[in-house]
Amino acid sequence: MLASMDTSRADRLFPPDTQTLQTNALNVAHGACGTALFLRDVLGELPGAVREWLLAQPVDLATYPPGLYSGLAGIAWSFVELGLPERGLELMERVPASPLAFTSADLFGGAAGWGLAALALHLRTRDAKLLEVAVRAGEHLVQRAERSEAGRFWRPEEGGAIPLGFARGGSGIAFFLLSLWRLTREASYLEVARQALDFDVAHAKERNGGLVWGVDVGDLGHRPYWLKGGAGIASALIRFFEVLKEPRYLELARKAARGCEVTFSATPHLFEGLASIGETQLDMYRVTGDEHYLEQARKKARQTLLFRLDRPEGVAFPGRFLLRISHDFGMGGAGIGLFLHRLSVLGPRRFHDVFPE
Repeated sequence: MLASMDTSRADRLFPPDTQTLQTNALNVAHGACGTALFLRDVLGELPGAVREWLLAQPVDLATYPPGLYSGLAGIAWSFVELGLPERGLELMERVPASPLAFTSADLFGGAAGWGLAALALHLRTRDAKLLEVAVRAGEHLVQRAERSEAGRFWRPEEGGAIPLGFARGGSGIAFFLLSLWRLTREASYLEVARQALDFDVAHAKERNGGLVWGVDVGDLGHRPYWLKGGAGIASALIRFFEVLKEPRYLELARKAARGCEVTFSATPHLFEGLASIGETQLDMYRVTGDEHYLEQARKKARQTLLFRLDRPEGVAFPGRFLLRISHDFGMGGAGIGLFLHRLSVLGPRRFHDVFPE
């Protein structure tokens, strides 16, 4: 990664996923922040050239959306984690003013995501204004949630089928509301969180003793990943068990994790590939201590390494559709590297384990 870094460019720092050129240069999912977090974790400090490039990038509401993985909230959280707290908190202050702040509900790019970022930064700084931002997101989500016999859900702004899962669906929103309840003890947050997770669980399909999910309520397929499918929902379920200690969440998490134990995948990535499945198995191991899940995570790591590309400068991984080398978080080497690093240290998961241990 360091050998292919180009600080003379303003549109990207590392060879990224093609989505970077359609989004922005700093975002967590496909921009420089996700890669910088990997370098910080593995090297122990952020290289000076990376730090200077990050700080030099102009950021405004016209070109940067507010989201966690797509925009300002994730960049702000990343800057704080990277040892750049002043710039990070300055960027976080801009999030509620974005004209896109309340256009979607989900964790990836919507109110649940920037609410989670505000909550995480409040826990690190104890700044009451950040908690107010998180509460503002939580109140919006509670008010906007729609009811059905299966539970609560949020309809996409652009219409279409109701999404399922952690990144785009109700499980991720439920996780944020659970986290907000954990700090505030406001009953409405926990009530809606439970019902939102119930909605996703109600749309599971049983297969070979496990639970599997498609992309949305009308999808009969099986996606075992984080961005779409069972790996993300399993990660929400295991955290509900971790916080609430209710056995039904553990049983559901076990079934969801079993549904993710696919033999192989066509991609190695963190969003929609082997690394996403491995991260979920690590989540299960950290909470249960069951060695089965640790071995499943190691298996996914071995399979992920089959995709490695050895070059004179070091190791790289192919990105989206396996067409070109990418160093980004969601579809490239940084996300894969974070999974492999976490497997080696058995630590918490970035953007998921919000509360200090």
